[in-house]
Amino acid sequence: MHLLLVLSASAATWPPGEVINPGVSVDITAEGFDAVAELVPSLLPAAIEIPDTSDGYAGVLDQCWLGGYEYSLTNGSAELTVTSTDITPGAGVLDITANLMVALNSPSDPFALYTSLECIEDTCYGYVNPFPVDVHTTMRLAVVDDGSGHRTLDATMGEIDVTYELDGGSDIYLGECTIGSIEEVLNYVGLSIYDLLIGALDSTLQDQIASMGPELESAIEDAFASATIEQDLELNGALVHLMLQPSNVDITPASMRLWMEGSFSGEPADCIAAYDPGGSLRTDSELPEPDQVPTGVGADYHAGILVGDDFANSALYALWRGGLLCYALDAASSPIPLDTSILNALTGDVFAPLFPESQPLELVVRPTLPPEVAYTGANDIGLAINDLDLDFYAGLDGRAARIMAVQLDGQAGADLALDGTTGNLAIEVDLAPENFTPSVSYNEIDEAANAHVVESFGGLFQTVLDTVAGSLLSDLAFALPSFSGLGLTELVVSEAGADKDWLGVYAWLGPVDYGSGSSCGGCGGDTGGGADTGGSSCGGGCSTVPTAPWAAVGFGILWMRRRRG
Repeated sequence: MHLLLVLSASAATWPPGEVINPGVSVDITAEGFDAVAELVPSLLPAAIEIPDTSDGYAGVLDQCWLGGYEYSLTNGSAELTVTSTDITPGAGVLDITANLMVALNSPSDPFALYTSLECIEDTCYGYVNPFPVDVHTTMRLAVVDDGSGHRTLDATMGEIDVTYELDGGSDIYLGECTIGSIEEVLNYVGLSIYDLLIGALDSTLQDQIASMGPELESAIEDAFASATIEQDLELNGALVHLMLQPSNVDITPASMRLWMEGSFSGEPADCIAAYDPGGSLRTDSELPEPDQVPTGVGADYHAGILVGDDFANSALYALWRGGLLCYALDAASSPIPLDTSILNALTGDVFAPLFPESQPLELVVRPTLPPEVAYTGANDIGLAINDLDLDFYAGLDGRAARIMAVQLDGQAGADLALDGTTGNLAIEVDLAPENFTPSVSYNEIDEAANAHVVESFGGLFQTVLDTVAGSLLSDLAFALPSFSGLGLTELVVSEAGADKDWLGVYAWLGPVDYGSGSSCGGCGGDTGGGADTGGSSCGGGCSTVPTAPWAAVGFGILWMRRRRG
């Protein structure tokens, strides 16, 4: 029977370092792709340089005689104007369409077309009026494994189709040359000066646009590299190793979903060894579909991140196991007077005969249970904290003795508030004493005073929070990065899933003015953004976070940014 109980308990936990899949998912809806596509016109390069081009055909006797010709095109350039773009999720691929207007040179800056026809040399100068160009391609995304369990997202571009119609008579202007004589000679051998020019421009446009493919693939893969994280996190002495990487990607006509798997591991702290249950709470909750939107969240959201309670609890357990909540405050290090007068205030002077003169006191935090997330409380993110013991130690009979212990049970929380104009994401921590229930778990002198302790403890708890944790919990904010002008404009946080055990963070994207660096509290500098960095930080509780995976889906923007550079 004992063995069955042990097996049952172990089956309900995630051991340290166990990979949870999915732990996180990232969804980009069709509306989200529309938002990305709307930014493409302002981010494409304004001009493309056309390389000098030449060709020819040797005549019967030499280059000049009996059908021979030669031509070259120099000083060519193309101006691009995007009239419309469309990024549509399909069956396993993303369909990408762009409609452009392309103009070649201008009256003030014409190209030069040199011709040598039957020993007649001439140079025409000209330009091409704007003409429509349609570009279409597809992109397929897949998660690949390097054989060692390390997974990344691989992007594969389909063939890029470029179509357009160009009328030599009405669209192309040529002047400052004997165009009539040149055209007449070319017509004699079955050619046209306009055909030569269009042929030269066609190969250039095809090559220029087709070159987008490899660059686009590389840019997408570089962007999604930030979604693969191998990083050590240290907080209050607790060292935890985080692994987060893609596990699967699925593209449907409605959305694109990226599954993420991850784990948390680290060495246990000595202060936790006696209480370690061997793993975090396991619920095996089912990931909701992208269209299963919680009440209060618009179905037109652009991007959504879902974080499972198993994954979040695994993180909390790892930090707890690493000693995050193990804390000792003595009279020398305390920012408030910490002596036995506190005991008298809590108990109604019950301890006064024991300590006729005030002496130093030590307050030791003893977390006997790991905290757990609660997505259904009053806050966006809730933390259930139970059996958190506060032990009071004082010198007694020549030794440090535990005089009293107060156990706290309750819930902390945090709300996320986004300022869509600045990109500042504030974290408003709710750690109010009234959300915790104190009880006296140990009293060395007189248990009759326990009721007085419970009644008086709230005031002491508030003082400790304001003094010790106030500066740490206030002004917490992150400067979200923009992505080539694309950023978050609105954010809604809600519990999600049939059992409300997923945290849904739903975002709307759009053009923003805030930059890629930190923008809160006067912070400056660039974002961290790499796979092995946690961003940068600066004073005032303000820091910068890496680019979120949803931003990487703006693949057109990535390419444009690189091309413009």
